[in-house]
Amino acid sequence: MVPENLRDGSKEYYTGGYFTQKINGVYDDQGANAVAMNDNSGRGTVVMVAIDGIGVCNDDVRTIRAEAERKLADEGIASDIAAININSTHCHTVLDTQGFGLEPLIKSIFQNLFSFLPFVNKTRSIDSEFHQLLIDGASDAIVEAYISMEAGELYYFETAGIGYSERNQNYLDDEYGYIFNKRYDMEGYQHVIACFKFVPDNEASDPTVIANVGGHPTTINRATKLLSADYPHYIEQKINEAGMNFMFVQGAQSPISVNAGGVETESILAEIEAEIEADPTAKDYEQAKKLGYEFARIIIDAEENAVAVDPVLNVRMAEVTIPLEYGLMELGAVSGLLGMTTVKDKSSPSGYSIISEVGYLEIGTSIAMVTVPGELIPQLVYGNVVDKTQSYTGTDWELDITSDLIGGDKTVLVMGLCNDAIGYIVPDNDYAPFIADSLWNTELGEKLWGKAQRHYEEMLSAGSTAGSTVIGALNSIVKEFN
Repeated sequence: MVPENLRDGSKEYYTGGYFTQKINGVYDDQGANAVAMNDNSGRGTVVMVAIDGIGVCNDDVRTIRAEAERKLADEGIASDIAAININSTHCHTVLDTQGFGLEPLIKSIFQNLFSFLPFVNKTRSIDSEFHQLLIDGASDAIVEAYISMEAGELYYFETAGIGYSERNQNYLDDEYGYIFNKRYDMEGYQHVIACFKFVPDNEASDPTVIANVGGHPTTINRATKLLSADYPHYIEQKINEAGMNFMFVQGAQSPISVNAGGVETESILAEIEAEIEADPTAKDYEQAKKLGYEFARIIIDAEENAVAVDPVLNVRMAEVTIPLEYGLMELGAVSGLLGMTTVKDKSSPSGYSIISEVGYLEIGTSIAMVTVPGELIPQLVYGNVVDKTQSYTGTDWELDITSDLIGGDKTVLVMGLCNDAIGYIVPDNDYAPFIADSLWNTELGEKLWGKAQRHYEEMLSAGSTAGSTVIGALNSIVKEFN
């Protein structure tokens, strides 16, 4: 999904992560990977898509689905697709997949203010040329995955632990301090890489690995002028070199940061040093390579633990109406800039709500994957939500923990930023004005906002009830299966 006029440097594009950052060239890649799965029960095919991007909103998700179905029909193929789940990797240094570039954002805001006039049309703030590439590339990936399905065996395995808290030291059996929770210094997030491996019956076909973990791909200096898909790209590179296809699925990564500086594997450091010596521009992408190569090594080392997955595939999707409160996400949604599916709603604080999606997949009999439409605080699914002694409101989280409803005998995974990008999804009881962070550790800040000043995420959130609305809808589906 890389425009040719970016490759040749004749046009600048905004990235999705930093509002003002522009790039004018390409270092590695930006694309879409898709996997189609069918348990041969006759109940249809489930497609999972991973797009390199900060997020893809629901209007575009619906367009991609429709375009894929149209392309299959044009090929004379009668589709039995039951669900298409589109996940964003959340890479910050690829082309803007939502419309957060400052100049086009401002221009579109002013144009849309006058859209009540008959000769003025509402416009999206995403670059129109790239927007078409996004729709075409993602829908093409779905079509290719669907027509390329073949019989084989699916396996599941997990890597050694990669997550920890610096303050509380390592959790459980973690071996590597590569991810950490920057908002909450407590347990309650996925700190292994969860992997599926598909081995085709046809020995001439390559196996496929799907890896799921939550962790922000933000290892590259925001001043870079070249496109890069960050560490997920370099995991894929190494898995491809090992003779396998690869797809990275972003998890519950709202406050989860990565630590590429902790990589100490000598073979990887030596390889990257040689790459930098041969091409000094590689220095700017050193951290992405470190983490990507290391994650790939850890994944390949863990393959020997793979166990066969029963050929059972269940899926349930549901729409959810999320009230919008006044703020940046409300402005982007209501103005039509970002591609959110927005409706008027008198019961909402702003008079508008987002129509979004949640989902539940059972892969085999012992693995469950939930889908959420934004950047989720992982404790909402895994447990250990901040309680009234630490939360901003001084209250407890009232809803059931999703993993408890699913049950302890199932492995629970999260596909975050799935089928929408509504911003951060935080616990209602710990939702505060994001300005609380600007007075961090000051006497005035503590007096105004309390000691728990960790509220950057609220700046880009649908509102204070997004957490309970999304988890409530998700839990309703989960109860139907468990």
